[in-house]
Amino acid sequence: MSVGEKYIVITNKLELELRRMKSEGNFKLPSETDLAARYSCSRQTIRTSLDLLKERGLIEKRKGSGSYIVDDSHKSRTVFYIAEDCDRYQSPALIRGLISELPSKFELKSFSTYGSYKAEAEMISGAIEEKAAALIIEPFRDLIPDVNERLIKEAVNLKIPVIYINSSNNPEGTYKVSPDYREAGRKLADRLKENGNKDIACIFLTDSSSGMDGYRGYIDSVYGKKDSSDDCSKCLLISSKDEKDMISGSTELLDQFADNTLTGCDAVICQNGVIAHYLSSVAEKKKLSITIACFDNGYYDSFLSAGYETGAFCRKLARSVVKLTEGMAFEEPAIPVKFFL
Repeated sequence: MSVGEKYIVITNKLELELRRMKSEGNFKLPSETDLAARYSCSRQTIRTSLDLLKERGLIEKRKGSGSYIVDDSHKSRTVFYIAEDCDRYQSPALIRGLISELPSKFELKSFSTYGSYKAEAEMISGAIEEKAAALIIEPFRDLIPDVNERLIKEAVNLKIPVIYINSSNNPEGTYKVSPDYREAGRKLADRLKENGNKDIACIFLTDSSSGMDGYRGYIDSVYGKKDSSDDCSKCLLISSKDEKDMISGSTELLDQFADNTLTGCDAVICQNGVIAHYLSSVAEKKKLSITIACFDNGYYDSFLSAGYETGAFCRKLARSVVKLTEGMAFEEPAIPVKFFL
């Protein structure tokens, strides 16, 4: 075993030992000399391991006294959950699932931004002030430069784990738990082709990483290496504001898309179940016979959709919260894509 491998092995063993000591109420570590003798290594190797444990926030070194386990019993056990609207679409199911999966020592507080960066700033500031155990963010318009990036950096510097969900565009120093929307886009288009659909259109959000990843997956499947420039009219790329206008009752964009594009298509993939719902109404009004598919079908079950099993997602998200709050190494969990009918 090389010196580099040995200090990693010792660090992992020490991490387990810290948990045992903590459960017994013993917070002072043995001296470097005693630890070196116990693990049959040099003091330098022990010192390197202790430095790594310090970086993880598990121990602190006190000058002239030695190393001690960080006592976090006084820390907040509140997990902040910030989404655009906690009462809409997938959020209620995610919140219920996360409450169920988190250990009882944690308390989940959910907050809605309603698309306001100012409201989001107030909520992140609240997490910082409370020194939250963790901060979970489901971002809106995550491809637009984040005006609250400074606050996110502040939270990270305070060792508050910040986890972005359903996004591939998380800031430096944060973590993410998200399905691969590019893979989902490809698989959804492949499924439609397997079902006999030949002319597949799409509607995606341009200011959302999940939307643009899904769009790339659609291109991978529908066009492959072919030049898609002649068929770009099959793709309706909209903003989050356009989506809100649809929810408010304005279907002008969908009407135009149906008249100009969908009359020549036999299927369309939508960013989500909300857009799919409003497009379905337009298609019915115009008497279009077309297969509608979508991602994250959180409202309706009448469409073929690609997404994830909510219970499994919440379990993996809860485990990520536990690992990060305990200073353990984070490995981004795989979120399998699943089809729903």
